[in-house]
Amino acid sequence: MIRDIISAQNSLVKAAAELKMKKYRTQREEFLVEGVRSVQEVLTSGWGIIEVFFADAIGTETVAAMFASSNVPCYHVSQAIIERLTDTKTPQGIVAVVKMQNTTITDLAGLSGLLLVLDEVRDPGNVGTIIRTADAAGACGVVLLQDCADVYSPKVVRATMGSIFHLPIVIDVDKARFCQWCAQENWSLWVSSLEGGTDIYDIAWEAKVAVTMGNEANGASAQMLKAAGKKVYIPMQGKAESLNVAIAAGVFLFEGAHKQPLATK
Repeated sequence: MIRDIISAQNSLVKAAAELKMKKYRTQREEFLVEGVRSVQEVLTSGWGIIEVFFADAIGTETVAAMFASSNVPCYHVSQAIIERLTDTKTPQGIVAVVKMQNTTITDLAGLSGLLLVLDEVRDPGNVGTIIRTADAAGACGVVLLQDCADVYSPKVVRATMGSIFHLPIVIDVDKARFCQWCAQENWSLWVSSLEGGTDIYDIAWEAKVAVTMGNEANGASAQMLKAAGKKVYIPMQGKAESLNVAIAAGVFLFEGAHKQPLATK
């Protein structure tokens, strides 16, 4: 079903534009997804698409083909309206309003492998890149503790490149509750720390490991460091004091992908 919307003051356009702000995303449990590839990822993932806005750059035939087997309302709009719905300099020409999936830590019961945990990681680009890397490395899920960047913000969603739809992501988790859950579910809680830790390349990987990455400037919080079953670090050969948190997460993720299957045999 494709209809035309001409005015930027249309109520549907105004409501969608509000989703660029966190308070409206939270109230309505909806968020924006931009770009052909990402919208296609939503379609194949089973997440619910509420409506779609597209401009001439995409084309009516392309959109009709994409949504031929669904009843999603699709609205043909001007490029100016697309620009109102996005915060990129050169938007691709298609934006979807998508329903959030409220995954909780109890939904992770029965999983094993590497669970990546973010502790006050606040840069949207870092959070999105980490989710994308976790997906690539085969992590079983990602947990965002309280005070992380909003996973449903346009910048985070864009940086995930569709990976937000591929693996369980639990958000805004209380730290004490998460540590308690790890103990109950037999997850070994590791926390990245440059001080007092074990070299990541010398450690024995277990079948269920929750690896915690800390804040960009200050590292892991005192609460998570205190709760850690193990503190782990990445040895560095050069003079840099630390790694970007997304890069560090990638090292942990792929080291785990390489070694962790040995622990499950």
